[in-house]
Amino acid sequence: MRILQVARQFYPKVGGIESCVLNLSRGLKARGHQVEVVTLDRDLRSGQSLDAPSEIDSIPIHRIPYFGSRRYPVAPSWLRYIDDFDVIHVHAIDFFVDSAALAKRIGVHHKPIVVTTHGGIFHTTAWQGVKKIYWRNVLKRTLDAVAAVVAVSDRDAVLFRPIVAPDKLLTIPNGIDPAFAAARARRARGRIVCIGRVSAAKAIDKVIDLIGTVADEFSELELVVAGPDEDGVSNALQRHADSVGLGSKVRFLGQLPLGELANLLASAHLFISAAQHEGFGITTVEAMSAGVPVIVTRTGVHEQIVEPGANGWFWTGVPDAEATATLRAALLLPDDRLDRMQASARESAAPFSWETTTDRYEAVLESAHRQTIR
Repeated sequence: MRILQVARQFYPKVGGIESCVLNLSRGLKARGHQVEVVTLDRDLRSGQSLDAPSEIDSIPIHRIPYFGSRRYPVAPSWLRYIDDFDVIHVHAIDFFVDSAALAKRIGVHHKPIVVTTHGGIFHTTAWQGVKKIYWRNVLKRTLDAVAAVVAVSDRDAVLFRPIVAPDKLLTIPNGIDPAFAAARARRARGRIVCIGRVSAAKAIDKVIDLIGTVADEFSELELVVAGPDEDGVSNALQRHADSVGLGSKVRFLGQLPLGELANLLASAHLFISAAQHEGFGITTVEAMSAGVPVIVTRTGVHEQIVEPGANGWFWTGVPDAEATATLRAALLLPDDRLDRMQASARESAAPFSWETTTDRYEAVLESAHRQTIR
């Protein structure tokens, strides 16, 4: 098959969707398919040009201009690529899937469309009214025109079920890079790690506040944050840490190479996330793959893989008395108990392999292609 992967942002940008597109493209190419990527030519947050190679691992990348809001960038020039492919695979809910569906309805093309939801559009509470109108009146019609809708978690599937025909909706979790499972490092007691984009949606300030509630009890306590600062909030978060007496215990490392990131995770006592919405929660699964117990909110895939007391704990994302008690208990656990939790975390993350994920996507894409050529 000739498969076109479509995503708003792609490498050198780094994040859950970018990782999914890259690893899935690698897997499909290794199975003999022709795979190319079309993406925007500028960073949606900064507006800076994304100067990057025109291919990665022999996967061609087409970078196109856009206009309009960063929340809904408009890039009609991507439609000229459709005719060269057998299947169009759109990642996330945005202009790309809307325009692909509209163009199909009016006869501009007849190619099958597969869309992966990546959590939809409710990652933040901003523009809730507009989002709900779009969801009910525009997106439902868009998804009527696609061949398959792939949710990345059971929670994601529940979100989309009211607007997607049952025979079109399925769940395929993301895969995890094997570097995390392979990472081995000596545990640094008291080291808490956050990884991923440094943005308001990740609520790192809440993690800082939670750590501040026990800081006086644990001299070795530290928070290490690794990931690109897309919103330019690292300095403000550092000042916030200073204001609660944690200045010397909080470090922002920026974006790290994959190997360094995996080793950092493997050295952690705990991984904590306060994000209120994750389409999947790839950083949590990466942490568990590296053998780190987690304290996370009930979002994305978390409820499918986190077993309280066995490989992690849940919290609401609010640093209240219950969350403080959970964190204190986790920090006091002896190494032998943490070793057992480490083994449980790795076991829970093991099914999330790109080999399995690619197999399932390949079947969906091939099914969509067969339906078109009958």
